[in-house]
Amino acid sequence: MRARVAVVVALLLSGCAVELEERDSIRQFEVGALDPTHTHPCALLSDAAAVELGILDQEGEGSPQSDANCFYTNRVDASVDLRVEVHEERDAVESTVSAGFSGAEDEEFVSVEGYPGVTTEFPDSCNLTVAVSDEHSFYVQVSADAACEVAVEVARTAITNTQGT
Repeated sequence: MRARVAVVVALLLSGCAVELEERDSIRQFEVGALDPTHTHPCALLSDAAAVELGILDQEGEGSPQSDANCFYTNRVDASVDLRVEVHEERDAVESTVSAGFSGAEDEEFVSVEGYPGVTTEFPDSCNLTVAVSDEHSFYVQVSADAACEVAVEVARTAITNTQGT
């Protein structure tokens, strides 16, 4: 009897699964919603981490451009702009997922630590948006070699540091 109940529960739960391209809430990604607005973006990507990623020289430091973004550059061939965006009109998850599955050639869906994201790739640069809650996202703009890989690493670090606050 217990096995039959388990099979019924499993069937019911599998019927409730929402396809990836149809998800519109962070709850559907099995990750915790994050609110990165309590910490300045410069604190979400330490200078040491930026040096390790090659986007800062050893003596360099991220510079706040506003309350919502931080800019890093090695002044030779790499720069990163990390922004925290607050969405009031359109849900961060819905807009990210719909962009990732829009079929545009230069846009690609990515998962960063389980959070939904979309990259837009250009020659030697990449834009990445990662929804970290229904209201918040990280926007990472990178100019560098392997720009999208760097953008994902920046977002991964920012997510990890947001979880720690």
